[in-house]
Amino acid sequence: MDAWDEELEFVKALATESAEIALKRACSVKPEEKANRSYVTDLDRDLELLIRGRLAERYPEDRLTGEEYAASGGDGKRRWSIDPIDGTGNLVHQLPLWAISIGLIDAGEPVLGVIALPPLKELYWATKGGGAWRGNDRIHAPDDDRLHNQDNVCLGTNALRVVDPRSLTGRLRDLGSACTEMVFVASGRLASTATLGEQVHDIAAGTVICSEAGCTFATLDGRYLSPTEFVGEAPVGSVTFVAPPRRMKSILNQARRLP
Repeated sequence: MDAWDEELEFVKALATESAEIALKRACSVKPEEKANRSYVTDLDRDLELLIRGRLAERYPEDRLTGEEYAASGGDGKRRWSIDPIDGTGNLVHQLPLWAISIGLIDAGEPVLGVIALPPLKELYWATKGGGAWRGNDRIHAPDDDRLHNQDNVCLGTNALRVVDPRSLTGRLRDLGSACTEMVFVASGRLASTATLGEQVHDIAAGTVICSEAGCTFATLDGRYLSPTEFVGEAPVGSVTFVAPPRRMKSILNQARRLP
């Protein structure tokens, strides 16, 4: 039995339950603007309370953090990082790319991640050393020494304001959900993605999944980060790419800042 098997099965079931609730309510959410003018909905808040409540009951020693509420729970070395809806803007506008993300950080190291994509009815998950999975299928990010001009290369909105899009080979995408983008890199739908400004709850689970799928993390200036460093330095302060190793080398050779 692996170290996090019990937690994994519990969180997979919790994410699946949350995804079912989210799908039933997706067409009737009530959006509000936060101070930063991003959206939050009644569904975001309700799901985070549900997930926090279940985790607190099961693991009372663990710290609970998330997007919509202040930290709570115990003072143990383990921390759960929750994003109840990643891609709320997509949800509000009925664009079917949004996710539910639950990650576990143990003594600063991301060790477990579960991400549900309710509109696609997909569940991604990984534990440190246990590989990355979509449902019952193991996934691994395909790699290549070069980027093809038809490869999907993702630049998040903030990263697009820093990276010169003309410097990258491929078809540029911005999917509006960091969690979705990360699991799509892990499963080969995207060749890479670039983050900037994401909080811990945006990347904690996806970092485990991407790492176990063979991806690396590196900043625009060429500094490689371990999964612990990537999550530990959030909010992401410098454009940071997620890609398998050979593609990462190609990206770093190409990518330039906007003039």
